[in-house]
Amino acid sequence: MKKYIKICVKRAWLLLRWLILAGGMGILLGLVGGLFGKSVTWVTDFRNTHPWMLYLLPLAGLVIVGMDRLNPYKGGTNRVLESIQSHAYIPLRMAPLIVLSTVLTHACGGSAGREGAALQLGGSLGGTAGKWMKFDEYDHRLMIMCGMSAGFAALFGTPLTATVFAMEVISVGMMQYAALVPCSVAALTAKQTAELIGAYGEHFLIEQKVAFDLKNAVLVVLLAF
Repeated sequence: MKKYIKICVKRAWLLLRWLILAGGMGILLGLVGGLFGKSVTWVTDFRNTHPWMLYLLPLAGLVIVGMDRLNPYKGGTNRVLESIQSHAYIPLRMAPLIVLSTVLTHACGGSAGREGAALQLGGSLGGTAGKWMKFDEYDHRLMIMCGMSAGFAALFGTPLTATVFAMEVISVGMMQYAALVPCSVAALTAKQTAELIGAYGEHFLIEQKVAFDLKNAVLVVLLAF
């Protein structure tokens, strides 16, 4: 009986520990990711009202190349994925560098998505937090996944997608179910935190209603393949 109680207490403490860690990571990435998203939106609106910003794109490219040289650990998003698979080092400097380069690219009319930036931002902060707390390889990997989920959810406002993506992107055909609760908590916390500072996810309105009939159902199934 005592052994059973000890096991229950140990599991309860483990759950509480990861709820706190994931929640803290969600708050951090909610603030950082939310401000990052608002910055991208602001510079994009500024560039749309000031077309002359396009002429600064070559200069922006040179600046970004210069900033990239400040990071000796190349790889970007692949580096984050490698850190989960093989415990590769993720430098903290990756976070500000990806934020500045993405904002600068959007400001000057360049083409750059925010998905990779969200993963690099979250992975960098999550990996650094795990390193500072001297986690073992398993917990360090979970911390990076929490950061990825939180960063994605903060930018796009899609916590469920962020959770599943972080769990399945590590290895094709396999789901890291042990990360379900931590990643979910991190993603939900990040989304709520980002919204508290006025950073809401992307919304795409479908003006035309599409009937869900047999024809469309078959087309959806075919597209899935």
